[in-house]
Amino acid sequence: MIDFTDIQSLKLRLSKPLPSITSHLKMAPEHRAKELEDASSQKLAAKKSAVMILFFIDEQNDTKIIFIRRSDYVGIHAGQMGLPGGRYEETDKDTLITALRETNEEIGVSAEKIEVVGKLSGIYIPPSNFLVDPYVGFLKEKPEYTIDTREVKEVVEISLSDLMSENAVRHKHFVTHGKSQTTLAPYYLIDNVEIWGATAMIISELIDIIKE
Repeated sequence: MIDFTDIQSLKLRLSKPLPSITSHLKMAPEHRAKELEDASSQKLAAKKSAVMILFFIDEQNDTKIIFIRRSDYVGIHAGQMGLPGGRYEETDKDTLITALRETNEEIGVSAEKIEVVGKLSGIYIPPSNFLVDPYVGFLKEKPEYTIDTREVKEVVEISLSDLMSENAVRHKHFVTHGKSQTTLAPYYLIDNVEIWGATAMIISELIDIIKE
């Protein structure tokens, strides 16, 4: 469990060199390593975006992370589990502002309620040409959600301890690349919720840092 004392420890860990690609590849689909290698030059022109890994401690002292299921219309990631976030806009001072703004727009959690703990390694997503900056935020209590149904189908709260369980990771084929291909990928399976792709890769790094 993460309590407020552990938050300070996590802040310190996030200020040090991060595992980055070592953690990402643990949960990467089989095609992703090759894509990342082939796309090294494309990253220079990638579109900036950001997500927020937002967690709180519930009434049972269980640490929960807030995930979203994307609406069915949202491009190549439609219907998939993700984290609140989105595209950087020119009016954003930096990608932290992007993550906070998008979190408020998508699920109604305002920036003033979030204690920003730190930032994970950026991750490049070749299919959508986005370079994503993941931030970690802490809420002192369970939030009330106001969902933007154009982008978010539902909010799903998942226990950190379940994600860290040895039995959480499975493997199967997923449809990808605009539903024209399948790829074998590791994924987190929690109460019939499947988390894979870039979101799983981001969570993998957070878990590795927490386990240090």
